[in-house]
Amino acid sequence: MKKKIAFFILRVGLGVVFLIFGIGKLQGDIWAQTMSTMDFFKNLPWDVNISIYGVGILEILTGIFLIIGLFVRIAASVAALQLIGILILLQFQEIRDIGLLGAAVFLSVRRDDSFGIGWVIKEIRRKQNAA
Repeated sequence: MKKKIAFFILRVGLGVVFLIFGIGKLQGDIWAQTMSTMDFFKNLPWDVNISIYGVGILEILTGIFLIIGLFVRIAASVAALQLIGILILLQFQEIRDIGLLGAAVFLSVRRDDSFGIGWVIKEIRRKQNAA
């Protein structure tokens, strides 16, 4: 049970980080401003604001899925890919992202959605099948 609680805390914690950063992008925070100055985003064939909003929405959805415990491995994989991209684009200047990447990779390979919606659905189905 301790492992399930620890996994739950890790999942929700990473989800909150992504949710907060996603909301920040939609509000034009420092990271949205940083993205708007990066050559990578400026050289895409669409307006840089579309990229900022797209990344923000992706981060919000990733955060929500992690927090509620639905499609955890997929959401964590998306988080890991995003963190790898961030680390590369920022040339590893944001060291905390390495820790977040470790959490995302762990969540993406571990089959556990304890205390999340996916877990609740499985428990209901298991009880129905047992009856």
